[in-house]
Amino acid sequence: MIIPGMRSGGAERVMATLCNELSKKNQVRLVALKSTDSDYELSTLVDFAGGNVKKQNIFDSVKIVSKQYSTWKPDVTVSFMTKANIVALLAKKISAYKVPVVIAERANPYYAANYLKIFRKFLYPHADGAVFQTEQAKNYYSNILKCESVVLKNPLNSNFSADIFQGERRKAIVSVGRLSKEKNQKLLIESFNKIAHKFPEYVVEIYGEGPLRNELQRLIDIKNLNSQVKLMGRKKDIQKYIRDAEMFILPSNSEGMPNSLLEAMALGLPSIATDCPIGGPAFIIDNKINGILVPMNDVDVLSANIENLINDNKLLTTFSKEARKVTTDFSSTVVCSQWEKYINRVALGNRKND
Repeated sequence: MIIPGMRSGGAERVMATLCNELSKKNQVRLVALKSTDSDYELSTLVDFAGGNVKKQNIFDSVKIVSKQYSTWKPDVTVSFMTKANIVALLAKKISAYKVPVVIAERANPYYAANYLKIFRKFLYPHADGAVFQTEQAKNYYSNILKCESVVLKNPLNSNFSADIFQGERRKAIVSVGRLSKEKNQKLLIESFNKIAHKFPEYVVEIYGEGPLRNELQRLIDIKNLNSQVKLMGRKKDIQKYIRDAEMFILPSNSEGMPNSLLEAMALGLPSIATDCPIGGPAFIIDNKINGILVPMNDVDVLSANIENLINDNKLLTTFSKEARKVTTDFSSTVVCSQWEKYINRVALGNRKND
């Protein structure tokens, strides 16, 4: 299993869950190209190795992974995220040991840097398997890939399958994500600004860190929202901080399969998300059944839906109950079993070809 790093992030959380489940029946080595620092708990059965590659140098990473192939001789490799996919495939080309490689794309393919798009064009045809989070993402690569590709769910972290919060919820609207352009927390701030005067007892808590922290804080200052909108920073065990909130908002312009939304719904938080590419929120939310989908960048629509939820306790209760069903639909045991079947099929197919 190969990933750039294991610090906080949705792909990293999925990798940890997948490794922990797969290691119950398989020998699993996880190679994090940057270091062996991990924000997520890994089973003692997982052999965790770090590359200590500085500045994400692709060619240094290729040397490290090629050596892993030659010394460990895995039956199959699964790589997460574009850079790790490129590294895994380049290492396969230069290594004497030709391991089958399953690539897993975790983000909007349109957002990749140009040099990564070039690498993808020439290397992805050499993948032996490919996993995507949505049909939109899978279709994007249909003219590039030569292997069987599949859409598989993200396994839900079992920490988010605890009993639903009982009692009176805090008058808090929460959001979790990197403070970056694609996560678009600006939309949430501006939407809440339209109704903040109506609900002075409510607060908006935005969890995460990123390059737009100062810009978002300036927006909060300009709108005089310091008493109601808070940038909370990055928190470990985020469920402890958000489980008693009244609702969750995902205002993104781009999402694969948003783990933050999945986890919030598993905690029973009524949720509103933008219907953004590459289709992840719409894969999770059945609009007006277990949550609400709104258009991207529409301040008025998001603001109106937040206000409607605040004023409708019956709808809040309904969404909370329906949202919890993701704990079954995205169960780590069930989803990881699906991943394992596909990975084994790729490995077996490669052996037959040999």
